[in-house]
Amino acid sequence: MIHFRNSLIPYKQATEQALSAGLGEGYTDNIETCTVYWDKQVNYDIGIPIKGDSMEPEFHYGQTALIKYQSSPDYDGQVCAVDNVSMGNDFIKCVTVEEDGLLLQSLNIEEDQNGERKFPDIKLYWDDNPRIIGKVVAAFTPIERDFFIFRLSN
Repeated sequence: MIHFRNSLIPYKQATEQALSAGLGEGYTDNIETCTVYWDKQVNYDIGIPIKGDSMEPEFHYGQTALIKYQSSPDYDGQVCAVDNVSMGNDFIKCVTVEEDGLLLQSLNIEEDQNGERKFPDIKLYWDDNPRIIGKVVAAFTPIERDFFIFRLSN
């Protein structure tokens, strides 16, 4: 007998939340989780699904972003999960801390039919109480936890 995928690592992923790789998704601190699986070990605090394509080609719709909680980026342009508290939505974006707030930028530089960026920069002002949830330490497409068993016969 040969067992495959028996060394998958479980990750806790938020079930009712998502990080927008686009124009915004809802986020709360009240997090229910489910378990998803990947074949690499990463130090993280919470996994949150990604919705949208503004962070392609690096991050894709349907992937799980693994977040390490921290309140500020380590450097300008670091990919972080950000909560826009006043508007009730959240993002996965490249974050730069500025004097008047947070600048959120997408990796996807696609343009629309008018030659405008499909995903323009987003500015969250301090008056709106934005907060950085944490830095994105990895992202992956969850692996189904099915075990394949083959029997070798004579």
